Amino acid sequence: MIGNDIVDIELAKRNSRWQEQRYLDKLFTTEEQEFIRSGDQQFQNIWRLWTMKESVYKITSRAEGTIRFNPTNFKCTVLDATQGKIIYKNQSIATSTIINQNFVQTTASSNPQWVSKIFQFSSLDYPTQHSESVQQAIKAYAAYKKVVDTSVAVIKNRTGIPQFYIYGQLQTEQLSLTHHGLYGAFAISVIES
Repeated sequence: MIGNDIVDIELAKRNSRWQEQRYLDKLFTTEEQEFIRSGDQQFQNIWRLWTMKESVYKITSRAEGTIRFNPTNFKCTVLDATQGKIIYKNQSIATSTIINQNFVQTTASSNPQWVSKIFQFSSLDYPTQHSESVQQAIKAYAAYKKVVDTSVAVIKNRTGIPQFYIYGQLQTEQLSLTHHGLYGAFAISVIES
C-alpha cells in the first residue's frame, strides 16, 4: 500500500490558520503539538505531520474503502530528519519526508520498495496539474515496466483511487498522486518479481 502528500510552502503561508489553537487541536494530538512547538521550524513541523497523516490516510482509504478522516486518529512519530511512522488502529506505517524551502512532501508505504518523483507545475490550473501528474506517473511506470507510454493508462476506481492499466489490464502496482499549489508528486509501489 502507498500514499503521498505534498504542501506548497508559499501557498500554505497565505491560506493557513496554522497558528490558531482550535485549528491545531482538530488536527494534532497533544504530543504532536509539543513536537510542532519544539525548535525553530514550527511551520515546517506542522506541514510535515500533516503530510504524514494525509499520506497514511490514503493508504487506509485504499485498504478500508473511503473512511472519515479524523486526523487525531493518525498518531505521528518523527524518527529523524526524514523518517517517521504513523500508528493507526495499532498498525505502524513508515513515512519518508522531504522538506525544503518550496514544499513538504511525504510518502507512506507498507511496502519497502517504492519510487516517487516531485515536480513543479507551470500553471495553477487544477485540470492541467492533474493531467501533468498522470502523464508524469505514466512515463515513469512505462519505463519501470519496459513498455511504451501509450500502452499505459491511469483510471480511477469507483472510490476514486488511481490505478495502472497496461493494454487494458489492471496492474498490481499501486499509484498515489498529489498536488498543491505549484508542486506535485507521485508514488508507485514496486512489486518485485
